[in-house]
Amino acid sequence: MTIALDALNRAIDALPGGRPVVAVRLNKTIEVLRKELSPASSHKLGADDAIAIARICVEAGSPHAYDYAQAVAAECGGRFEYGEAAPHAANPMERISDLMRETSDVTGTFIEAMADSRISDNELERIEREICEAEAVLSALRQASRRINAAGKPRAAMIDLPVIDRMRAEAPGPVMTA
Repeated sequence: MTIALDALNRAIDALPGGRPVVAVRLNKTIEVLRKELSPASSHKLGADDAIAIARICVEAGSPHAYDYAQAVAAECGGRFEYGEAAPHAANPMERISDLMRETSDVTGTFIEAMADSRISDNELERIEREICEAEAVLSALRQASRRINAAGKPRAAMIDLPVIDRMRAEAPGPVMTA
């Protein structure tokens, strides 16, 4: 899951104070944190620590604070949507320029990988990383658009829809006959 680690590293690198701040907050040495954030198999970063790092970045308003959540959601076949508190989702014009840059990165990475008419595992990983970053920007644009749309409506025209639990009934298991 190097895409998620890359996203976490981006968030930490953009965080004011960077790795030393995160290491102190997690009560780790900088060297241990560096090893846990590398793809090496000798040290592994736990899910709790990864979430704590993401939360630290969100609290600080790091520009890439939500990249980890986006990467994990994408790896699980889902998508991540920003909540009401996403500070950087407010300006859709910035999101448009970010989206153009990210789609350009996806396109360039794909074209470069296809130069030999094959896509290696490393090239596929780079393509997926670029797509994940573009999806994060697209999600931010969606949320910003929704906020602007809602802000332009009178409060009486806004409808809060209840969350519907759509759990399916379990299919019956195999029937055992004697």
